[in-house]
Amino acid sequence: MTTGIRLLVAYDGTDFHGWARQPGTRTVQGVLESAVACMAGHEAVVRGAGRTDRGVHALGQVAAFDSERSIPPHGWLRGLNQTLPDDVSVRQADACEPGYQPRFDAIDKTYRYVVLTDAERCPLLRHRAWRLPPRLWHPSRTAALTAADALDVAAMRGAAARLLGTHDFRAFRAADDEREQTTRTLHGLEISPGWADDPRQIAFTVRGSAFMKNMVRILVGTLIEVGRGRFDADRVSALLGPQGRREDAGPTAPPEGLTLVEVRLGRNAVHAVEDP
Repeated sequence: MTTGIRLLVAYDGTDFHGWARQPGTRTVQGVLESAVACMAGHEAVVRGAGRTDRGVHALGQVAAFDSERSIPPHGWLRGLNQTLPDDVSVRQADACEPGYQPRFDAIDKTYRYVVLTDAERCPLLRHRAWRLPPRLWHPSRTAALTAADALDVAAMRGAAARLLGTHDFRAFRAADDEREQTTRTLHGLEISPGWADDPRQIAFTVRGSAFMKNMVRILVGTLIEVGRGRFDADRVSALLGPQGRREDAGPTAPPEGLTLVEVRLGRNAVHAVEDP
């Protein structure tokens, strides 16, 4: 008898080549499938709610698989965590119907991107934040001691408000993303200076129905250009729509600052646990 198991998964993406399985490459999906096969005694496909790129982290990735071996959810939780490497953890496990596809059940996803404004490197945050050195601060703020001093937060918030709602976000996707449907809905985009009680950090929390390749990282890169005084809100508005061009938006922020925080599901939702 086949049973379905749904997982809430957290991982440090530093040493992974993204979520999706790739031959000869270490990926989160591949590591999970190996652990499931070890317990189940047969191969199983682990279906994720979405993909994350190389170097991107997760607190609340949702995944599911089917097994012919009858093990209760708490058994899968304990057994998988004994098998998985230290940079992946199953935070919750529950039963679901066989064949359950998390990506079709996802209502929206929340990502958080963290930026560090610091003149010097911070070893403890090198895999958790994008460090902006003084040359990338607002030109009038080179003596800044905090992220709110280094960047124009009010201008970024004003530009972020223009991005909310349903728009054609084709200018905010990777150049090699060739999908035809580029309309997406952003439900929230919060900018929080002093993130994690650190005045040097600023967090961008983005919630939307779905995202294209590198979309969150390009949104952040564009807002940083606003914070530096290089773009204004009108330029950001002009990027929205079928006329939007990738080359007119900001840079793609590096992957290490990005974390998939939560996937909100349509039924029996599981919720991210901070600080796994």
